[in-house]
Amino acid sequence: MDGRTRSALVAAAMLVAVAAGGCASAQRPEVERVAGEFAAAGPEARCALLAPAVVAVLDAQDGCETGVAQVPAGSSDVVGTEVWGDDAQVRLPGDTLFLTRTATGWKVVAAGCRPAAEGPYVCAVEAG
Repeated sequence: MDGRTRSALVAAAMLVAVAAGGCASAQRPEVERVAGEFAAAGPEARCALLAPAVVAVLDAQDGCETGVAQVPAGSSDVVGTEVWGDDAQVRLPGDTLFLTRTATGWKVVAAGCRPAAEGPYVCAVEAG
């Protein structure tokens, strides 16, 4: 591979990396909006912000509204946000939420999450 070809490939790779990062950062405001709404909402509104798989699990137990009541309403102030393609994590002062992008927008797939001693997180509400 000659120098010009290598330079062109490096430039193309850098452009893809910047574009991918830009896509993630472009999603951040919407991800944070959904997480903030979930944190401040009542049970009925929270159920509307959950991914369908999570709603199905909660409905099979004691019902969605009863299930989301396990996660106390809290501050919607965002401490940190990470977006990886169609998945995101939003850290709030009293909670960590995980979201996924669906055909209808960003939805919460796990809430009431705390770092676990063994493994990544333990969540009060999740699909699995």
